[in-house]
Amino acid sequence: MRSVCVFVVAVAAALAAVPAPAQERPGDVALVYSLKARSAGWMQLDAAVKQHFGWHRAQKDPFSWFVWQVASGEDIGDFVVGTFGHRWKEWDARAAFDEADDADFVANVLPLVEKADLGYWSFLPELSHPGTGMTPAAMAQITHYYLKPDGYTAFVDALRQMRTAMEGMSYPMTFSWYRLVSGGEGPQFVLAVDRASWADMEPAGKSLDVALAEKLGAQKAITLLTTIRESTRYTRSYLLRYRADLSYVPAK
Repeated sequence: MRSVCVFVVAVAAALAAVPAPAQERPGDVALVYSLKARSAGWMQLDAAVKQHFGWHRAQKDPFSWFVWQVASGEDIGDFVVGTFGHRWKEWDARAAFDEADDADFVANVLPLVEKADLGYWSFLPELSHPGTGMTPAAMAQITHYYLKPDGYTAFVDALRQMRTAMEGMSYPMTFSWYRLVSGGEGPQFVLAVDRASWADMEPAGKSLDVALAEKLGAQKAITLLTTIRESTRYTRSYLLRYRADLSYVPAK
């Protein structure tokens, strides 16, 4: 499913570390799309998504495809699908596969979809602190940051300083930052925070702003957080629940 959609409504993140050949590190490109079921048809769409990634399994697709379902907010129940850790040239190499993929999607999934959106994202490892697992966490807490056009540089610089400051902390949160490359309103960034369970939603013993103040000093911490806030036009957040039963990971 590649050419039939246009913008991502939800996600993304390297919510999962993607296995890669030993000789080279994974790329930083992610493709993420969302599917909204037609009225009262989410169970049928659930089955169709499962069937579609069964098709990927039968074709021995080398890409991993992870599926989530939105668990809060106005898009609750929507399906979110993503593949991570790629280089742009990989899509050139699978043009024939994608044509067959689109044909199966259009025949078996699209008739059940009210709205489908797709986007390409760039993972930002220098700003992130991802988990080490090979599959996504049970849930992900997602926040979209829609920036002011002139706030891009200040926003990224503030995030970079915060990430550097966290190097010496024992802050427990694992998270990933992505930047939208193509497919929607921008400048746009996404922060994805891993959550192992609902209990993991409880605040950490020490909030991030307190931890930063202890590391950098209160004034510096306030300045960084203010920069992020003033660079942002608005934010949008929701929870995702990982659907391992619908996802596809190629056999090793």
